[in-house]
Amino acid sequence: MDEATYHNPSQQLQPIPEPQPVHHYAGFWIRVAATLLDSLFLIGINMLIFNPLRRAWGLTDAFFSFIDLIEIVFDLLYLILLTWWTGQTLGKMILGIRVINARQSRGNLTAGQVFLREVIGKFLSSLPFSLGYMWVGWNRRKQGWHDLLAKTYVIYERRV
Repeated sequence: MDEATYHNPSQQLQPIPEPQPVHHYAGFWIRVAATLLDSLFLIGINMLIFNPLRRAWGLTDAFFSFIDLIEIVFDLLYLILLTWWTGQTLGKMILGIRVINARQSRGNLTAGQVFLREVIGKFLSSLPFSLGYMWVGWNRRKQGWHDLLAKTYVIYERRV
C-alpha cells in the first residue's frame, strides 16, 4: 500500500472542533440609545400609572411614599425579568442588540447573572463618575464593569 492511500485510524477518531462564535459587539452609543428608549418607556409608565396613583391617594407632596417604592420595584423587575427571559429590554429590542452569556456559546443568561449585572454591577458602574459605563468605549469586547462582573457581552442580534 502506498503512502497516499494509507489512513491513520487515530486521525479519523478525533472530533472536529466546534467553531467559536463570532460576535459583533455593541458599542457605547448604541447602548446609550437603548437606555434612553427604556427610560422613555419607564417615564411613560410613571406618567400613566404611578403619578395618577399618587394623586388618587393624596401623596403628591410626600417626600417618599409606598407608590415610589412600587415604582422602583417595577423598574427593577422590568430590567431584570426582560433581560433574563429574552436578553433584551424594549430599547435593546428596538435597536437589535442583546445581552448574552460570555461563558456559553448559546448565550443563555442565568437569574443570578442578570441580578449581578443589572443591580450590583450597574450600581458599581455608576461609581465614580459612571466610569464603569464609559469602560465600554475602551474595552476590546465593549464590556462595561457590569458586563465584566457578570461575564456578559452585548452584541448585535443576527437577523435571519
